[in-house]
Amino acid sequence: MSHPNYTYSAIGDSLTLGTGTIIFSPTFPDYYCTAIERAIGERITLRKYARNGATTGDVRNWLEQSPPIEEIGNIITITAGGNDLIDASEEFSLTNEEDILQKALLKCCANMNWIINHLVKKARANSCMIRLVNLYNPYPELSFAEEWVKQFNTALLTCTKNENVEVADVFNLFKGREDRLLSFDGIHPNECGQTMIAEALIKTGIRL
Repeated sequence: MSHPNYTYSAIGDSLTLGTGTIIFSPTFPDYYCTAIERAIGERITLRKYARNGATTGDVRNWLEQSPPIEEIGNIITITAGGNDLIDASEEFSLTNEEDILQKALLKCCANMNWIINHLVKKARANSCMIRLVNLYNPYPELSFAEEWVKQFNTALLTCTKNENVEVADVFNLFKGREDRLLSFDGIHPNECGQTMIAEALIKTGIRL
């Protein structure tokens, strides 16, 4: 019996786009797609839906549009949340009110919960594989940044709980290796960082 045709939708922000890498070099969706193809012995159609600066709210808006993404497919990765926290931390640096970060965290969780529920309903057939990439901390020297990235990652596990969902732990892979894995801008992953994200995704297992 032959496998169905697989479609992989890589959705999210600059991490999915590959900002910070040399132009035209592969990004984590390319590496991840190749790894799955090798594992299942089938070709996969890869589609990227990403924008620099995209927040969880932006991803939700894309999915709410009609028609939204052409075909969700049954393999999905999402990178979102980093820009929500960056936006909130910029506001926090001006006011020093922790409530700003707490509100951003709650909004992130509400959006991610909606996104997961929506994707599970829309994904083709029942055998969808959704993988979220948690946040690494590009500002290890800032104690409050570390704390809030950890809080976001903990919340992500709770608000996206579903049998089709796994969270790839990029935080621990990047911790202490930022100088080797981040690009010249100190924020986005370089080529090596992109391969590490793909490795974190592969570690979550392939269940199709």
